[in-house]
Amino acid sequence: MLSIVRGGPRTLLLRGRKEELVKNLSGRFSLEEHTLAEALDVAVEGQTILVASSGKRGGRNLWVADAPSEEILAFLISGKGKEYVDSAVLLPRLLFFRVFGDKERVLQQMTEDYDASRGTLRHILRSPRRKSTAVCFTQKALNQPLSMEDLFDEVLYIKNTGYEELFASLQNKALWYFSEGLENRQWNELEIRITDAWGCFRQQYERLRLVLEALEVGMILGEGWGKDFAHILMPIRIYKIRLFTFLSPRDVKEILIGLEYGSDGDRLVDLDLYSQREKISWGGSGVKEKNRDDLGRRMRTELLRRLDNSVRSELDEQEREINALRSRNETSGCP
Repeated sequence: MLSIVRGGPRTLLLRGRKEELVKNLSGRFSLEEHTLAEALDVAVEGQTILVASSGKRGGRNLWVADAPSEEILAFLISGKGKEYVDSAVLLPRLLFFRVFGDKERVLQQMTEDYDASRGTLRHILRSPRRKSTAVCFTQKALNQPLSMEDLFDEVLYIKNTGYEELFASLQNKALWYFSEGLENRQWNELEIRITDAWGCFRQQYERLRLVLEALEVGMILGEGWGKDFAHILMPIRIYKIRLFTFLSPRDVKEILIGLEYGSDGDRLVDLDLYSQREKISWGGSGVKEKNRDDLGRRMRTELLRRLDNSVRSELDEQEREINALRSRNETSGCP
């Protein structure tokens, strides 16, 4: 539920007869032309950012090829277009690493551990460190597409360690590096309690989990049924989730408040948050609204801005299902 490091695309620089080269490759591979910023936005692991140039003084064009770089090179070496190529250079492999808080602490520690050198993202195509792996950093969740604006300009180049070996090493140390960036912050173990008078616990749980996983706010340690007391000696059924997160209780509370409301502005569910058995209230510092519904609608708008289009669409579908179930079961509630 928390992805801290993932792979990125490989960049292949080809010099030669650019027009003929691209025409030949497009007959074998799916190519889409982009700027560098666009290419970094859309390219994923297993794809190749293809840079084609007519020469040292010729203009460059970039494409995203839906194939790994070794397949493209094998195609060229086999004789199908190699007469159009003067030279082929593989630029550094890319890895993406998520940080939170003080990124400089993470970069400094990683530099010392791997004897890395620093560079910049905007100069990555001109980097002479071709036998290195470039580690790029972001604060955004790694399970969603990243744009160039989401990445910090600082890049670490790590040499003398193969890509697969480095990837495995960073995965093993990922949580340690991530925690290093938290500085004076700490991990929090929180409890979320779902209360729904209509009984739509499964549907509300799926909404909650969808958003928590999309934002990658931490790890679910456990879950199960429980009881709460609306009034003395009046137990009500609830569903409890234990969340281990690097966010503060206040940050998690804002996510939950936004999730309590649907697209029509009506309240869909109660999502209470507890930290060390203390209930986190909604009226904390920084809250401008005196009305909880106004706050909830604002928090929902802010939450939706943080979600990918596909996640927002799935959330809308889940809420339509909940409203439909309520309409069909006005007396008995959700199944």
